[in-house]
Amino acid sequence: MELDEKLSFVSGIDEFCIPGVPRLGLPPVWTSDATSGIRGLSVPVTDLPANIAMAATWNPSLIADAAAMVGSECRATGIGVLLAPGVNIARIPVCGRNFEYLGEDPFLAGEIAAAYVRGVQSEGVIATVKHFACNNSEYDRHKTDSVVDERTLREIYLPAFRRAVEAGSLGVMTSYNQINGQYGSENEYLIEDILRGEWGFDGMVVSDWDSLYSTEGPAKHGVDLEMPRGRWMGSERLKAALEAGTVTVADIDRKVLHILTAYDRAGLFDRPPVDAGASLATRDHRLIADAVADEAIVLLKNESSMLPLSPRSMRRIVVIGRNSKVPPTGGGGSSYIKPTAPVPSLAQALRDLLPDCDVSVLEDGWMRSRRGRHAVAAADAVCFETGYDRAYESEAYDRIWKLPEGEARKIRTAGKLNRNVVVILHGGGDMETSSWIDAPKAVLHAFYLGTSSSQAIAKVLTGEVNPSGRLPFTMALDYDDYRSAAYYPKRWDRISVRRIHTGQGDPGKRSVWPIRYGEALLVGYRNFDSERLDVRFPFGHGLSYTTFEYASPVLEDPKGDELVRLSCTISNVGAAAGAETAQLYVHEAEPAVFRPEQELKAFRKIFLAPGETERIEFSLRKDAFSRFDADAMRWKMKPGIFELRVGSSSRDIRLTIPVELSE
Repeated sequence: MELDEKLSFVSGIDEFCIPGVPRLGLPPVWTSDATSGIRGLSVPVTDLPANIAMAATWNPSLIADAAAMVGSECRATGIGVLLAPGVNIARIPVCGRNFEYLGEDPFLAGEIAAAYVRGVQSEGVIATVKHFACNNSEYDRHKTDSVVDERTLREIYLPAFRRAVEAGSLGVMTSYNQINGQYGSENEYLIEDILRGEWGFDGMVVSDWDSLYSTEGPAKHGVDLEMPRGRWMGSERLKAALEAGTVTVADIDRKVLHILTAYDRAGLFDRPPVDAGASLATRDHRLIADAVADEAIVLLKNESSMLPLSPRSMRRIVVIGRNSKVPPTGGGGSSYIKPTAPVPSLAQALRDLLPDCDVSVLEDGWMRSRRGRHAVAAADAVCFETGYDRAYESEAYDRIWKLPEGEARKIRTAGKLNRNVVVILHGGGDMETSSWIDAPKAVLHAFYLGTSSSQAIAKVLTGEVNPSGRLPFTMALDYDDYRSAAYYPKRWDRISVRRIHTGQGDPGKRSVWPIRYGEALLVGYRNFDSERLDVRFPFGHGLSYTTFEYASPVLEDPKGDELVRLSCTISNVGAAAGAETAQLYVHEAEPAVFRPEQELKAFRKIFLAPGETERIEFSLRKDAFSRFDADAMRWKMKPGIFELRVGSSSRDIRLTIPVELSE
């Protein structure tokens, strides 16, 4: 390439395009958001449940299939770079973008992200893991500095990125915020020392849209590609920097090499930009999306076994709540995919499955009407569909903690009129429950399930699908129970539209201010379990319509680089087929320095018929028992006694196996 060609190659054009080099026959490469599918196209595509719902499946194999489907649709529409997956940790439950991420635990997030990366890239499309790093808030995201200590950075906020890189991710996207005083797009420590140095990443580093704030830093030790256009790394600014000697041609050459390396490894040079043989929006693709939705729904509460609804006893069902007419298919922002066909309501989906049942939807003012209150009281079951939507939960701002105005009061009223109330929650994470949780007999968390939403919920409600989702985050009794809340802005939900947009891409208009990660390692269940705090629903929680028993733990002979291999049996002792997610947590008996009470280090999801038993195995390497020593700047394992805790959630441990480890 000639110098002008190199300079034009390292910044985007037309919002989502990486320019080509016509003289050399190098075509432009198009990018697309986001994890739930491809967006911004005029042709029908298959949308998936949100990333947080994918994490709730606890099924990496299924997510790999779903991601491969997205990769195929990328090829069919000429997309070479998919801007996904998002892996930022749910440090605070109100982050407006938590629905795009994979929950509060770095191990779970890493395993789901690795599966997603493998799936997308199996179709010859570049995956771009994001947002590197510590982008755990949407509040004032261009103007905040995430101040985090080294050990916390390594143990909580970087492992999912590292796992995605280990899985072969060819792209990494930087974040808007500063990390310890340096913007993600030019963070020499994160990009040069850790990502490229320690992890050996030689793919392309892409900026988030309008997230550069200078020229020299990104040009020398930051992103390879500025998107969506060359504002700070455009040709003219780079030429001026070259003439001033603050940037060298070798700096530009490295960027070009990184981008072309990613292209080559993905096979973008080996096929036409639009692959006529790739499939798009097929019935098989929709079935994959449906399967993810079916496995994502979490049954949080099921008092007196209210669910599943019996077709023989259901004559009248009433559907109410702010989301009862049209379910929210996704959160707002760059991941939102506009449905290409009408999305059925929950009422319609229930009518399809319960043809002999009268299913009606009541208008929002039902509480003020004698007729409406009578309809609720007389129903055999009341489905209250509530939560958020893309107006409440979106990129660029954080969301409220409580349900939208009036919803909690309506749930309580419905519960007084009729005890057979089931609440269906939509949203990207934890939310306030204490003011209404005693009113319904049953509660489902349905996240954002795309156009598969109503059918998936109806199948779980009626027992056609046995729920198998597990929470990828903790649901607390109160917002202030999160230790991270003490270090978060107190008026996070009062931000104005003007404040969101003023200074976007140019923080010089207002000074950067710190968000201190003072809770350190105590994020999510690490906080609640270590401090013995009661929670509403623990990490990993999810009920089933059957019952599972754990037994016969055996420490097997390790293989290869394994340090420990553990097996146990799981039996379905109930009357329905179902899936159980066995979770293995590691506890160090006498740590030399503080360690959380327990940490997830392995999990297995298995499907069992009634009466069936299966022996499963867990494989643990040295890293499962190690902590990061910030003084020595390396991972260390202290010899001693560890407990392997196997159970159905972080608070439902069924087996405890001590193991003594040496160096």
